[in-house]
Amino acid sequence: MKRFQLLFTVTVFLFAGMGFSNSVSAQIYRVGAGLSFASGYEFNNSDVGNPGFKIKTWIPLDRKSTLNIVPTLSAFNRSVMDAGRYSIMNYLFMGDLDGQYMFYEERTLKMVVFAGANFTYLNSVIAQNDPKYPIPDTAPGDLSDYAIGGNLGAGLEMRLAPRWDMNVSVKYILSKYSQFIISVEGVYYFKSRRSAYWR
Repeated sequence: MKRFQLLFTVTVFLFAGMGFSNSVSAQIYRVGAGLSFASGYEFNNSDVGNPGFKIKTWIPLDRKSTLNIVPTLSAFNRSVMDAGRYSIMNYLFMGDLDGQYMFYEERTLKMVVFAGANFTYLNSVIAQNDPKYPIPDTAPGDLSDYAIGGNLGAGLEMRLAPRWDMNVSVKYILSKYSQFIISVEGVYYFKSRRSAYWR
């Protein structure tokens, strides 16, 4: 039940900005998906996993799509540490709600900066490796935690085809679980590319 409540909170947290953006006659016009690589940290005596799979979209706030609201969801690969009689499995999930600004454009290349809020959720599960050998009393127990913090980052958006981009970005999360994250993603445009791409 607690997991459901936290995941529900993440969903509300991420898409709360959509209602605001709709009020200024904005609409989603592209979606991206790709991989994230985190510098990582230790949780419940084990590391978190890599890479993470992310999905995001852009909600423009002006006609040239210079300023966007960008909600993102990320789920990282499960980390498994074998401790003999038991294993520690760590799961990492993130939600971001950023404001993104394009400050430079040259032909097929754009440079952006972004900042916003981050929600990090961690879940650690202890599993018995062999029914014949019980988990020792000294082993850590199941553990979960979450943190709300901020994002600060920059990225490159490169045009590959009329409806496709490739983005590369780096960001730093400022929270209880601070870390650097590098991301690579493909982006698909639902409609024709906006005029901001053309000179």
